[in-house]
Amino acid sequence: MRYTLFLSDVQRQLELTLLAIFEKHFRVLPLFGDGIVPTICEGTILLPEFIEAESVQDAQQCFLSAALHGAAHLIYSYPLGSSGLNNRQLVLISLIEDARVEWLADRNFPGMSAFFHRHFVKSPSDALVFEEMAYSVAYALATKQTVFESRFVSKAVRLFNQAVAEDIHNPQIFKAIGLALANDMGQMRISMNEKAPFILVPYRDDNAYLWNDYQETDVENDAPLDGQETASVTGMAYNEILDGRSVSEFNKDATLEEGLVFQAVQEDAQSNLLNQPQWVSEFVYPEWDYKIARWKRDWCSLNEFVFADDSESALDHRVDKYRYFVKKLQQIINTYPSQMHRRKKQEDGNELDLEAIIQYRVDFKMGCAGAESKIYIDHVKERHQELSLLVLLDLSESMNDLDIDNENTILDLTLDSTVVLSELLGSLGHSYAFHGFNSNGRGSVSYFNIKDFDQDSETSLRSLSQVKAGYSTRMGAALRHAFYKILKRRERHKLILVITDGQPSDMDVYDDQYLIEDAAIAVNEIESSGCKLFCLSLDKNADRYVQKIFRKGHYEVVERPSKLPLVLTKLYLKVFKSFLA
Repeated sequence: MRYTLFLSDVQRQLELTLLAIFEKHFRVLPLFGDGIVPTICEGTILLPEFIEAESVQDAQQCFLSAALHGAAHLIYSYPLGSSGLNNRQLVLISLIEDARVEWLADRNFPGMSAFFHRHFVKSPSDALVFEEMAYSVAYALATKQTVFESRFVSKAVRLFNQAVAEDIHNPQIFKAIGLALANDMGQMRISMNEKAPFILVPYRDDNAYLWNDYQETDVENDAPLDGQETASVTGMAYNEILDGRSVSEFNKDATLEEGLVFQAVQEDAQSNLLNQPQWVSEFVYPEWDYKIARWKRDWCSLNEFVFADDSESALDHRVDKYRYFVKKLQQIINTYPSQMHRRKKQEDGNELDLEAIIQYRVDFKMGCAGAESKIYIDHVKERHQELSLLVLLDLSESMNDLDIDNENTILDLTLDSTVVLSELLGSLGHSYAFHGFNSNGRGSVSYFNIKDFDQDSETSLRSLSQVKAGYSTRMGAALRHAFYKILKRRERHKLILVITDGQPSDMDVYDDQYLIEDAAIAVNEIESSGCKLFCLSLDKNADRYVQKIFRKGHYEVVERPSKLPLVLTKLYLKVFKSFLA
């Protein structure tokens, strides 16, 4: 037997409950007609006209949960803007925003999460269906439980927890999580039935409130209409007519704990943009799929960025503790004898070039010999400057982890190493560059030009303070672009040195071997041209995959990242000596 409870029976009770909890008045009104999905607008929560349930208590609980959830949106959410977003993205961003406001509501009013958890009665499944995958994510975030192992759900929970720790009050961070999950589903070819309304759990609203693009108004110049009383309280800005008076709810002194102030959020976003790298150009690269033994043409989209000059000099304070060591290495390199290099087909020299003589005779018989005959071999000393080095830094999220001594992040130690090596290479007059990379799916591989070959090191390395780590490690595409950059150099010897702290991975790849195989193919392609590669891995478990990519003898595992500056400079000494052998 099912019971029917009308909203009119509990409407006043719901309004008083919301007022008692949130200390704000929210109107609760019925949805007439066929409306069954709750919705909200400025200051108003619209609920179904009636609810059918197994008991009256269940219907009351559904009404109360819907009202609490709607009030949480009105307090903690603000319209995000739907321009350029498809339905799949809208649904998943809304799902994450639902979890965010419920998390805030439970933190400020402990125990409230129990009202929401009771509605997740269906156990999630591992079916690769949009509705089931979305429900599994919502279930895990609401109940803090996972019924089965799923990379997709685990990633959603991990990203959500990271965002909570970073800034729970910034909806834009959580919007990015929804976009990332939508992109994952797109890569997995998970389709959504866009014709039918999407209802995850019955107490949640349709989130239409989130997608009414916010129009900023000049609050200071807003004046009350004649005959209306103005009230000002903390929280989110909205206007309503309550008992015959106009309520304009906005306070410039409101803190983020009390509510979101749009202007402050926008100013913070603008200030952050000033410190972002500047986009230069976009490149497209193929990727090797080892399972089908085929190239995926134009598969990866890579964007190259440069950093703006920073007034802070990274060289001054990073290299001091290694300065004596750098000077010692410089003295050692200067003692190396230069290799005698044989240049063929020269006009003058102390040795005949037999191949050139034969070719000249053939051309002479055919009547196409030139006026000048380049038939000699000249012996010249190869200069130290005949080496071009590109250091490629892994800038994925794991670089933000602390080293085993818990004193510095791995990223800081890596940047220390680049500065120390820069000091050495600059003093020797060698050609070198420092680049970095990370990825957020195959459509968003980022390549950061920190210091290019022809840039002055003192000027370009000032931007090291702007270098940040995040996202994943799609190494194959980054290696191909690094080779594209170094291939243009005129030096005889070319070396790409990769510094990484983990195996290749990315958000849209669930086969651990896939990107390892692609990186190995990229290395083979590059080395076949004569360019050499070497890898310094900061992952103590790297042997199981790094040898597959770079081959035995072409990598070294550094178990203590704090030793990286010394290991890196000693490695360069070894490599440089091998070129002169």
